[in-house]
Amino acid sequence: MSRGEKLKRNGRRYRHADHESLVFTSNAYYWNARNEKGNAIDLLVRYYGMDFETAVKELINHTSQAVTAALIGAAVTAEPTEKSADPSAFSFSDIVLCTDMRRAIAYLNKTRGIDYGVIQELIGKKLIYQEAETNNIVFPIYDENDQIVGAETVGSLSNSRYKGIKAGRKYGYGFNIAIDKPLRYALFFESAIDLISFMELKRTEGKPLTGCLLVSMAGVKENIVEHTLTAFKGVFEPLEAVLCVDRDTAGVNFVKAVERKIKGVRTLTVNAPHKDWNEQLKAR
Repeated sequence: MSRGEKLKRNGRRYRHADHESLVFTSNAYYWNARNEKGNAIDLLVRYYGMDFETAVKELINHTSQAVTAALIGAAVTAEPTEKSADPSAFSFSDIVLCTDMRRAIAYLNKTRGIDYGVIQELIGKKLIYQEAETNNIVFPIYDENDQIVGAETVGSLSNSRYKGIKAGRKYGYGFNIAIDKPLRYALFFESAIDLISFMELKRTEGKPLTGCLLVSMAGVKENIVEHTLTAFKGVFEPLEAVLCVDRDTAGVNFVKAVERKIKGVRTLTVNAPHKDWNEQLKAR
């Protein structure tokens, strides 16, 4: 419910308003129409695109320590990789959008420090929307054929940080912006906000990007890096990976993990003392 899912109570259980056969209990979910069931970690991995570690951290933030310990204990045998959700489960047309986007614009401009002109440009390119029911900002995820296969969401309240992925996002894809094709580099960020902040920073520095695909992982996800490099073709195949993650322990560990799998990975680091690209943009 904190992620904007519409649930209705049914005795001791909750049922999804849009998927009648999807039922939640205190420690499991059952999707009868798909003959599928699992625990909380399974749900976050399959339908919100998280890897195992990110899913555990999410639960730690939203449950009591006792419940979290039980969930982690029950999931130690789970495979720590993101599993593919049925692509047909996501439909962008299911999201009811606002025609009045003042809330999204105000948050991006006033709270996040993104230039008004940049916001309008992205709206014009159909890269930013606002959801009617939650007022969350919606960043549509396009595949290499310019088809929408998912959506990253960010809350529009300055005093409450919310971010997530709409259920059913196609495996291996993240919100992305291609700049000056043909592509040569794929730059990976931890959020759509950081991606846009980096893009604006380079513009203000007089260093416009060329031949770049900017990708938000909505976290740190190795599978999105691996899939993007093969799915999106450029002047050189595959694209060269550039990791632009946060300047913290999780970012350092992620870079090391990717470097073990992919040769020739480059990194771009946020200037100290800032943690991420949006902090650096706001400081400027």
